[in-house]
Amino acid sequence: MTKLIFFLLVSWISIVHGFTQRTDAAGQLDSYPAPTPLANFKWKIYNPLSESSRFAIITHFISNNYSVVVPQEIQNIKVTKINRNAFFQCGEMSQIVFPETLNDIGSSAFNRCYQLRRIVIPNGVSIIRESTFFKCSNLKEVILPYTINTIKEYAFSECKNLTHIIIPKELREIESYAFSKCENLKTVKFLGDAPLNISNVFKGSQPILYRAKDSTGWEKLWSGRSVLVKSEKN
Repeated sequence: MTKLIFFLLVSWISIVHGFTQRTDAAGQLDSYPAPTPLANFKWKIYNPLSESSRFAIITHFISNNYSVVVPQEIQNIKVTKINRNAFFQCGEMSQIVFPETLNDIGSSAFNRCYQLRRIVIPNGVSIIRESTFFKCSNLKEVILPYTINTIKEYAFSECKNLTHIIIPKELREIESYAFSKCENLKTVKFLGDAPLNISNVFKGSQPILYRAKDSTGWEKLWSGRSVLVKSEKN
């Protein structure tokens, strides 16, 4: 009886807080927010007859919700990509949750999502493409995974409320204008060795750049900005 009451209580909490409960391979409870209904998306399934290579893509978001949870699966097939322009100008959306199955976000996917405030890119995504978060003017926090190796041009351009960002260790290239006109960008911390030294990455922005103490390949200037060694104080 006690176990039944506990189960019902957990189920009730799950429903109230919008979480689906499931178990992982080790039998542990695992949680993921209840996905936004599929009726709000357009999507495609590729290679549907091949169990080993089939995957689902979100091609377009056709609603304008305040909060969006991208589904992990569509028809039991993993969602691995968000197409280019999929959320273009979703003006009311302020938060989005990505599934861990995601490994590709298309160019301009969130271009001009003016109310978007925070993004956490899942492990597996290796490239932030052109203009992906262009003019997300209220974006304050960006968390990049260790798998990121490239940030394309204008990826975060005109994100006027972005103040700090940490660049993962594996990153090798940031293209021109990736962080241009980020007027309030104060610090950029590089965890790894120096990426390719490309001009105008921070055009119209004035951040202080920091590098890890044990990193290599750095010169005094990177993309025209002075580079300081990160210490415990900064």
